[in-house]
Amino acid sequence: MVPLVKRRMTGQVAGMAGAYGNVGAVTFLTVFSFVSPQIFFLVIAGAAIVCLVAVQFLDEPEGHTAEVMEDGSVQMIEVS
Repeated sequence: MVPLVKRRMTGQVAGMAGAYGNVGAVTFLTVFSFVSPQIFFLVIAGAAIVCLVAVQFLDEPEGHTAEVMEDGSVQMIEVS
């Protein structure tokens, strides 16, 4: 799932997520071509564990975030 960073950037963020997803797919396909299936699944498990550990250090937003609208006004969005 791609998070909503800013409403006006939704398409850009979704496009980048898709592009990096393709890079990841090619990377894993390349690894798969060099190793046996047993080792490949261990590589996938290792990558999942690394991602899990990395995500544990991220902070979720709290309070409010500001978004500048097209007309120049600032809208405060409550984040809970």
